[in-house]
Amino acid sequence: MIGRNTEGAAPRAVFIDVDGTLCDSRQRVPGSAVRALAQVRERGHRLLLCTGRSVPEVYPRFFDLGFEGIVGGAGGYAAVGDTVLLDERMPAEHVRVLTALWEDLDAFYVWQGPDQMGPSRGYLEFFVPRAGLNPEDWAEYAQSVTPFVVDVEGGSFTKVTAYVPPEKASMERVSAALPDGYRAIIGSVGAAGYVPFEILPDRLSKAVGMEAVCEHIGVPMSRTVAIGDSNNDVEAVARAAVGVSIGDGCEALVEVADIVAPAVGDDGLAWALAAAGLIDGAPSPA
Repeated sequence: MIGRNTEGAAPRAVFIDVDGTLCDSRQRVPGSAVRALAQVRERGHRLLLCTGRSVPEVYPRFFDLGFEGIVGGAGGYAAVGDTVLLDERMPAEHVRVLTALWEDLDAFYVWQGPDQMGPSRGYLEFFVPRAGLNPEDWAEYAQSVTPFVVDVEGGSFTKVTAYVPPEKASMERVSAALPDGYRAIIGSVGAAGYVPFEILPDRLSKAVGMEAVCEHIGVPMSRTVAIGDSNNDVEAVARAAVGVSIGDGCEALVEVADIVAPAVGDDGLAWALAAAGLIDGAPSPA
């Protein structure tokens, strides 16, 4: 058992991804995860969301599970309670360059910020009925982001996610078109076979947000746990004292993880929290 903890020990900061880790593709949080998170809190540990989503995309019911803060926008934003620790925005010129790229690739895209969302024409109509198994699975997403929608031109954003038709989804082409200092990764939420690209500055990652949070709450990085399932979790899982991959679908993540847990639908989060020593219960081998 890695990182076994006992009651009364110093608290640990636990950073948990959303899509594919906390919830499944239908936006459901397993009951086992709800119970396990409550136990983590009862033991005095600190729960933080650590997600590629921006704040408008995070449903209140997720925070209500005991999370006191968030690393959002894949590391471009961090807050604990009402205290904002990081709030990075892309220059307007870079927004224009990348918007032109997505238009050229016939992509559906959404610019994401902690207080503004800039979807392309038809984005919500494309994405919402196709992101889950059933058309209504992501209806809550549309309700959550709609009050924050602004025109892309003149908006202020942290990052962008674009869904590119598979015949045009070349990582080489996308990477070559990026402004200096940016990188592209493949996102974790698919839709209708379109390839999801996430673009963010090289200097930012979830690990950067984790460090800002830990400094603020007074928990050393040596007492951190990071749990995720996809490409934008690699830096966080590598940086944490205990890093967990939910499932084995992302090779780069598995390579840096200390623990590989079952998939989210197989009670992976509860299993991971036990394996990391945050709650009682010895998980069966994954």
